[in-house]
Amino acid sequence: MKTNGYTFAELNGKEELIEEIRSVESKLQEQTGEPITLIAYEKERAGNGERA
Repeated sequence: MKTNGYTFAELNGKEELIEEIRSVESKLQEQTGEPITLIAYEKERAGNGERA
């Protein structure tokens, strides 16, 4: 999926990063009382659609 110069970040095989995102989601849910989902994007390089 592409959104205004961003694409989903490739996190396959990066379990430590995924677990850190889940941990932050849990902390935010505790603080807000609402379910929170974080989405990781990467900024594309200008003009060529590649990841930065």
